[in-house]
This record gives sequence, C-alpha cells and structure tokens, in this order.
Amino acid sequence: MKNKWVSILLLALLLAACASGDKTLAEKLVYLKRANGNFDLYSSDVLGQWEERLTTNPGFDWQPYWNAGLGKMVYYTDDTSGHFSVVARDLSSGQTDTLPNSQLPNFKLSPDGQTIFYTMADGDVSNIWKCDLDGNNRFQLTNTNSYNGRFSISSDGEKLAFISDRTGSNELYSLHIASGELKQLTDNQLIEKYNTWSPDGKRIAVTMREEGEDTKEDIYIIELESGNITRLTSTPYAEQEISWSLSGKKIAFHGTSENDGDQIYTIDIADGKFTKITSGDFYHGEPAWLPASH
Repeated sequence: MKNKWVSILLLALLLAACASGDKTLAEKLVYLKRANGNFDLYSSDVLGQWEERLTTNPGFDWQPYWNAGLGKMVYYTDDTSGHFSVVARDLSSGQTDTLPNSQLPNFKLSPDGQTIFYTMADGDVSNIWKCDLDGNNRFQLTNTNSYNGRFSISSDGEKLAFISDRTGSNELYSLHIASGELKQLTDNQLIEKYNTWSPDGKRIAVTMREEGEDTKEDIYIIELESGNITRLTSTPYAEQEISWSLSGKKIAFHGTSENDGDQIYTIDIADGKFTKITSGDFYHGEPAWLPASH
C-alpha cells in the first residue's frame, strides 16, 4: 500500500512539473535555408539537435511567422516563373492557402488573422497602412515625408513598432493603432533596424549599430514603461532578423560572421546564454517561432 501511494505521489509531481515546466519545450524554430541554389523553410528544436525541411517548392519560400488566429504558418513564396503570393500553411497536413491581397507590399497579417498591415512607398518616402483581409477599409497609419517601415506587431494586435527617419536619423517608434498615439522610443546616433515584441507587450528588442560600413548590429531591449534601454549582446558577428520566442525566454537571430557564415542562434534573455541552432556551409536567415505541437 505504501508503494502504491508513493507511486501516485511521484506521478502527481511529474504531471505538475510538466504543467508548469520550461515553456521553451513547447516551441520550435522555423527559418529559411539556401541549399542547392534554392530557399526553402526548415524547422528545428530549441537546442538545434534536429532539422526538418518544411517546404520543397521549386521557387523560393521566405519570411515565415506563426499566426495564432489562423493557427498556421504564414510566409512568402514564388514559383519558378516569379509568381508571388502570401500563403498560410497548416503544419499538420501541409496544405497551403493563398491569402487575399498578397500583392500588398511588405504584407504582414495581424495576430488574429483579420487585418493586413503593409507599406506604400514613393521613392525614399514610405508609409504604413492597414486594411481588412478582403482589402476593404484601407487606412493610412503613418503620414510623413520620410521612411516608415520595418514594422512588427504586438501579440495583442494593438500596437506597431517601426523604424522611421522622420527626425533625420533612424529611430524606433511605437504606435497605438486604435488611438494613433505615437511614441519615439530611441534618440541616439545609432542606426536602428530590426525589431520584435515580447509576448507580453512590455518590451521591444531592437538591433542597433554605429554608422559605417564595417559596424555590426547588436541587440538592445527597451522597457516600454520606464523607457530604459539595456544592451543584450556584444559579439563579433552581426545580429539581424530578430524574433522573440513564444515563451518570452529567448530571442532568435540571424548571425553573420566571417568564419561561420550565416547561421541561426538563440540567446537566453535571463542569463545571456547562446545556442547555435544551424551549421554547415549554407545561408540561414529570418528565424521565427512555432508551437512545437504543430
């Protein structure tokens, strides 16, 4: 009888650990890889121990991201004749559906899958717009005679982070979509480029570098409530195309170095530990995160 109760207790503890354990176990990475002259999408576990090819399109597939509203991976694709579209892929069945209004520049879907955000450019001037999935209710979100782009969307769909040179230099801004409230988040002599939201919407990670041809991007984290900026990385390679994990614990990035080429890495935000996800003499880029159950 005693052994029976011990077994029940151990089982209960195991179930509790699984329920409250490391959330990184519930996610995986997706990224593009160029092999044999073609870009396809691949996925990997968070330790970089296995790799699975997701697409075999004879054209190119790129810029993947998870859309919670659709429960699918969204990405750009074109065929060998250059026909471009934005597709949503069911990761269980492999079925893809072409999304409407794929021709909109820099098409990115809201987390609920109902709104398209995109940019419209005229020379060096670029502004951010939004519309319904069917193309109706088009609305201009920024309206300056400058560059506004490289935007990311908060997980609740309420805010955008984007880069603008409206003050004469690249800076990071946040925009509350419904109210139009705009906040300038950086004011420095560095060049801001890639950005990504934390899942709770309280922080934004952004890459910044000094001016000059040989300078390299590092990752900084901005606390939105306080405005504090913390430098997360200081490495010999450039950190680009950053993506905050679904669990909130890691940031994935495309790292470029002379010795190792273009690889995917992650960094633990709490302790700064790096994990190299990819290897080999291939181009890897544009990392994003998927639920491991898909």
